[in-house]
Amino acid sequence: MKMVKSLLLGSAAGLVAVAGAQAADLPVKAKPVEYVKICTLYGDGFFYIPGTDTCVRVGGAVMADTYYNALGNGHVHVDAKEGAQDRTVSPWSQGKTRVDIAWDSRTQTPYGTLRTFLQLRIDNADGGTNTLNEPRGYIQWAGFTFGHTRSYSDPFATWGGGDGFGSILQGQTHPDSGANGTNQIAYTFELGNGMVFVIGADERRNNPLVNLSVANQISVGGGATTASAPTSRAGMNAPDPYAVFRMSQAWGNFSLGAHASNNGALYYTGTTPTTGNCPVGQTGTTLCGHPSDKMGWAILSGIQINLPMIAAGDRFGAFFTYGQGATKYAGGQNLGSPGLFGSGPSGGTLGQVSLGVVSDGVFVNGGSIQLTTGWVIGAAFEHWWTPQLKSTLFSSHSEFSYNSNVINSRLFCNNTAAGASATSSQWTIAGTCDPGFTWWDVRFQTSWYPAPGFRIGFEVAMTTIESNLSGQTITLSKTNGARPTGAYLVRDQHIFEAAFRANRGFGAVGGE
Repeated sequence: MKMVKSLLLGSAAGLVAVAGAQAADLPVKAKPVEYVKICTLYGDGFFYIPGTDTCVRVGGAVMADTYYNALGNGHVHVDAKEGAQDRTVSPWSQGKTRVDIAWDSRTQTPYGTLRTFLQLRIDNADGGTNTLNEPRGYIQWAGFTFGHTRSYSDPFATWGGGDGFGSILQGQTHPDSGANGTNQIAYTFELGNGMVFVIGADERRNNPLVNLSVANQISVGGGATTASAPTSRAGMNAPDPYAVFRMSQAWGNFSLGAHASNNGALYYTGTTPTTGNCPVGQTGTTLCGHPSDKMGWAILSGIQINLPMIAAGDRFGAFFTYGQGATKYAGGQNLGSPGLFGSGPSGGTLGQVSLGVVSDGVFVNGGSIQLTTGWVIGAAFEHWWTPQLKSTLFSSHSEFSYNSNVINSRLFCNNTAAGASATSSQWTIAGTCDPGFTWWDVRFQTSWYPAPGFRIGFEVAMTTIESNLSGQTITLSKTNGARPTGAYLVRDQHIFEAAFRANRGFGAVGGE
């Protein structure tokens, strides 16, 4: 027995020795090369650039929109030529196709994270040529933000630019720079517990400053920026400063800020001592006087409240802004002077129209700037029926108003201003001359997410223009589309819009 046991052990030892000798002759397997090293410092999707300590995340998005009663940019048919609502206007728009590409890079420094973000966008609207722009391109470091991004003064709960509640049709009244961004310098003070205080300065955003002594300055739908008489605003001497408090916590978000914007005018065009004292033949030059600058201002606030007790993801939001001489912030980022025509001949007139004028202020030769007041309130509720299906209801109300000096002067209607050779507007009216107006809209949207980052959405909206001239007869001296010159009855007008969107986003751009 001992002999058998010895033979077996000896044979096993021999086999191990032979196997070891053969294995020594085989090539050693190299360690796997890690071509992409995951970076976990900043969330999902980041990886290290080989040979550096910089983490980067890439992303992209493709979006296709189709509209009814809106332009290729989603702007509702209420002003300029499309407000004519006749056979010269195209109610249907194949909309736009948009491609976004984004890079988000971050590096740790002794002063905190150094972040750079770049987003390039290619748009093709209504079958036109491709346009390339940069909606985002900024650097963040040690509390500072430099470059092109959305303004920190934008209140929570708006629905423009794919941010907030994300309307498909272009938001007209929201005070939001989110879609295209703005150039700015800002500093953020961290207060803790999700609260920050930000001070900054944006590239100015303003509406026209109108010299009512210039002939044919105002037209229906063209507002205060016709080709023959552009805005009389001076060049920018400084950016628009702001300060804002922002809070983001488990219950939702809140923001309250103040924005300022200087209103400086070009030179008078009158030749008398009281209308500018310009030498004959030298009107509108440095030999003339000009009105003193006036600072416009706006207060912007917004709140968003999470409602998980109804369903996961449900939320309610509202915003309110008010100001004078800064109506891009207090009356609507994208709102233009409306001129919406309605039904055909009625009451002895050629038809109906509702109109108003958007501006930051007006003046006449020899006079001071009269600031325009604007305000807007909006609210939205979003409900998730399932984790892949949601619906959103939006509504907003905006008003533009002028002071009694402007209304009583009647310069918007048919009076000839001092120092002018003709009336400032392209309409006449016998009654009260108040160019103010009210805009309100209601929107409903449903979006389905059949896959992560992939959205199919449909939206309908009703917009109403209520003119302060309502009930009066106005005589137009310039055609709009196929609408002839002559008398029209001013009445509130409504327009229905619809939009469809298919969107796929991933990475640094996201699904919205």
